[in-house]
Amino acid sequence: MSHTTRPRQLSFLRRASMTLGVFAALIGVLAATAPSLSAHDAAGRYLFVPNRGSGDIAVIDTARDAVVATIPVGQVPHQVAISTETHRIVASNTADNTITIIDLDTWKPAATLTLGVEPEHMELNADGTLLAVGNIGAGTLSLVSLATAREVARVDGLFAPHNLTFSPDGKRLFVANLGADHISVVDVAQGRVMDEIPVSEATALAAKDRGTDAEYQGIINVTATPDGRLGFAAHGEGNTLAVIDLEAGKKIKDVTLGELPWRAYSTADGRLMIVPNNGDQTISIIDTKTQDVIATLPGAADMTGVNTDNGSTTAFVISRGEDKALVIDLTALAVVGEIALPGTPETGVVTPGGGKLYVALSTANQVAVIDVAARRVARMIDGVGQGPWGATMAGARNYCH
Repeated sequence: MSHTTRPRQLSFLRRASMTLGVFAALIGVLAATAPSLSAHDAAGRYLFVPNRGSGDIAVIDTARDAVVATIPVGQVPHQVAISTETHRIVASNTADNTITIIDLDTWKPAATLTLGVEPEHMELNADGTLLAVGNIGAGTLSLVSLATAREVARVDGLFAPHNLTFSPDGKRLFVANLGADHISVVDVAQGRVMDEIPVSEATALAAKDRGTDAEYQGIINVTATPDGRLGFAAHGEGNTLAVIDLEAGKKIKDVTLGELPWRAYSTADGRLMIVPNNGDQTISIIDTKTQDVIATLPGAADMTGVNTDNGSTTAFVISRGEDKALVIDLTALAVVGEIALPGTPETGVVTPGGGKLYVALSTANQVAVIDVAARRVARMIDGVGQGPWGATMAGARNYCH
């Protein structure tokens, strides 16, 4: 079985950490320049791109498709979270075990908090005031109040916590354990693990403080339907998908997938879940109503993400292994084309209006702009930074690998 996605990510982290010294002299001149519009009022207009090599966040004005500000953060930023409610942007800095909290109105860092080992994936609660951060190297979870800019709880007993999902009422947090075969359910108010939901039969369990060379692929994400009622959790080693009732906190069904599934991605209307299977290079399409696989399509190497248009008629499956995006017609349930990309694609985001898909290209130090309707690259954005790793917008369907 091939394990491609996670080890390549960790290899990049090491390379980026070694090259940070080259860019350290530049950090002092990377102060953000405030755009002409209010950052808070126009948050849905701006794209935020973490650059793992240069240790900063590029701010792109999507009306102009140009970089308008660069915000210095910590070492090897992995993800960006946006809280328009508290006027904050947060970057998780994997290599120095910190998060940087940025003022959304001034585009400048407001606070830096030290958390556990390798903080990576983050998730905001519904009102944008509480941030959950998985410390993947420590097997812990940090709960951070953005109102006070302080860590209010740290939860242990996790196994390489990856992506995080709040329950509809915000009282529970479902933690995908990359190093285990179960989902941990955290009581948010008490700051402790209250339950565990098995996703697949137990295999070789990874240690909570596993080394970064480990290639075990357990649970990547619990992907919620847009109404927050159901969660779909793929288990890489088990080639299965668990369907979770997020209100009751219980598993209701198991679904067989292809080999080494990465994670599920929802269409905008919640009708379908799309799962890339990197082991056999296929794509599983699941009907969320029947919770059955309704199609298995040819995929590509090292698929890192899926984006869909607002009408849920087209899906773009990003292949980091082949520098392209596959185009899927979700009505015909067929691959109808592909878009070549001039660099290694990481993850992307479709604008809230649905017209454009922005994809970070880590080896080209660019962001590709794909015209969603035309299904082609419309332009390239230069001057982004070193090693762009993802793309995030307020009001969009964001994800991270």
